[in-house]
Amino acid sequence: MGRLGVIKLARVILFIKFSAPNVSIRCEKTCPYRNMLFADRTANSLGEIMVRFIQTSDWQIGMKGGGLGEAGPIVRETRIESIHYVLKAAQEREADFVLLCGDIFEHNMVSQEEVRKVVAIFNQYSDVPLYLLPGNHDILGADCVYNREIFQRVKHLTIIRTCEPIQVPGACLHPCPILSRFITQDVTGSMPVIRETDGIHIGIAHGSLVGKSPVPNWEDIHLPVDPSCVDRTGIDYLALGHWHSHRTFEDSTGIVRIAYSGTHEQTRYAEGDAGQCLLVQIDEKGDEPKIETVKTGQLTWVSDEFEMRDASSLAELKDYLESIKEIDMVRLALLGELPLESREELDNMLDFQATVHRNFRVKMELLNIISPTQLDEQIDLGDPTLNQTERELSQLLADETDPRERRVIVEAITHLRRFGKDVEA
Repeated sequence: MGRLGVIKLARVILFIKFSAPNVSIRCEKTCPYRNMLFADRTANSLGEIMVRFIQTSDWQIGMKGGGLGEAGPIVRETRIESIHYVLKAAQEREADFVLLCGDIFEHNMVSQEEVRKVVAIFNQYSDVPLYLLPGNHDILGADCVYNREIFQRVKHLTIIRTCEPIQVPGACLHPCPILSRFITQDVTGSMPVIRETDGIHIGIAHGSLVGKSPVPNWEDIHLPVDPSCVDRTGIDYLALGHWHSHRTFEDSTGIVRIAYSGTHEQTRYAEGDAGQCLLVQIDEKGDEPKIETVKTGQLTWVSDEFEMRDASSLAELKDYLESIKEIDMVRLALLGELPLESREELDNMLDFQATVHRNFRVKMELLNIISPTQLDEQIDLGDPTLNQTERELSQLLADETDPRERRVIVEAITHLRRFGKDVEA
């Protein structure tokens, strides 16, 4: 083939690549024009073609966040805005492409308004090639959200629907799409052995590494991924979605070649090591992947416990709350004991904290409020009904012998007297 023929071939390939991104280019074992394909690609110090990409997953746009109460809408909107930080990371770090490893939407019936918001952000980063593998929430099928016409117009977005290899800048992708939420066989079972094949090879799948899950039966969906996939196939890296926390795993030689990016924006208090994407660089076939976490989450979360010992613990609690005043989402469990006479101060302190954070949740089931065994003599509460109620409660207290019941009655009388003071004021 002459020089003119080579140039024409290159133009055809580039046209297919950038003008028709939903067409997968078959990855063959050998390609005589491979060096020409990536002639403008960054090379490492040895002159080998390298690949650098962003890995992200589990955006779950459209999630309700019902367990977060009034903070639910805040979390939903922030998850959409944080997409910018994923794609900006790709631009600023000169990534070749972005891998979206499933569950980008919460379900396939997500509103068109939320779809438009995501597509509008995609369109702001048209120079960043996107390769999207649907997960179990946005699963492939007749009602798949990605079947909507709006996605067909995003020229730099490739929706991965088959296990056919896809040639991407600097590497070959080996996708493992799922067609059922209840698959029991290895999700990566169809991935070919490419140990002797030239070039860098990257697997992309959505599921749980067998025997490695941080929680049993994540989301009650198994989607098993064999941890030996890398050793079996010889791929250089396996990008996974499904878990919301960042995790990495080694192959049989001790090299990290499997990773979950975790969700780009933390979803709930129980998640850890979330709110980020991964920047992955592989210099050449067989080389150790360089994996860097990139912060993308905008909301900060704290879930903690605080033990109360006595009234003096209120000052310590105040200092602790001051130390986390910049945190957006706070879940606090109070333990231990606190005298009843300090309860009002505690309530006032916690009431104010609800105005400091975007979400402030307190669990007090394990906090024991210590009530005195005796109360001061009856006082005039300034209202006949309140006075009558106090007399009846005092009589109940005099007749009660169970210590637990007495504490409840004493606390009721104390609150009644506090209420009477407020009325008088």
